[in-house]
Amino acid sequence: MSNSLDRLTLIAEGVLNMDVAGVSAHVRAAIDEGISPLEIVANGLSQGMRTVGEQFRDGEIFMPEVLVSCDTYYAGLKLVQPLIEACADRLSKGKIVLGTIHGDIHTVGKDVAVPVFRAAGFEVIDLGIDVADETFVEAILQHRPDIVGLGTYMTSTFMHTGETVKAIELAGLRDRVKIICGGPAVDDRTARKLGADGATDNAWAGVETMEAWMAEAQR
Repeated sequence: MSNSLDRLTLIAEGVLNMDVAGVSAHVRAAIDEGISPLEIVANGLSQGMRTVGEQFRDGEIFMPEVLVSCDTYYAGLKLVQPLIEACADRLSKGKIVLGTIHGDIHTVGKDVAVPVFRAAGFEVIDLGIDVADETFVEAILQHRPDIVGLGTYMTSTFMHTGETVKAIELAGLRDRVKIICGGPAVDDRTARKLGADGATDNAWAGVETMEAWMAEAQR
């Protein structure tokens, strides 16, 4: 047991330290040692990302370090993903369809949010950047998500939220999903006025909001 905990700690520390080679090596070793792939993600890779979030929140690290930590997390996840998909007992907190709103081609916010959400236990369908309203509607019909994430980097594109929400309403799908806006340009009060259910400029705070929504839905 102690060896497993030591190995998972090394994986978590590797994510925090942006050590791609080290994390990959420790994940391979953990698999060889028989540690559950779900445990590798939950108590190794995801624990590292949680610490990254805490340090970013406290101003101890900055966005360039966060992005490299995300790459490190993905390097480890790539090794265990096939094993996770083969697990019959795979659990998901919920499903998210996420994309950067139409007119916005910035990727930084989404590139942070996707691994953070996956590390928290959500299934994420990434639609990419400059996503048309119709694409969000089609994705809701196809994937039946619990939550739709609208990413935006600029105030001008954030104001497109109302159009996207309206398209989802006209398709008769609004009552099926919660809608959250994310990015440095968002404002929670304005997002609600535009028809969304909330907004955050912090991916880790977004996880807390979405976890609360999922808990409420299961009551």
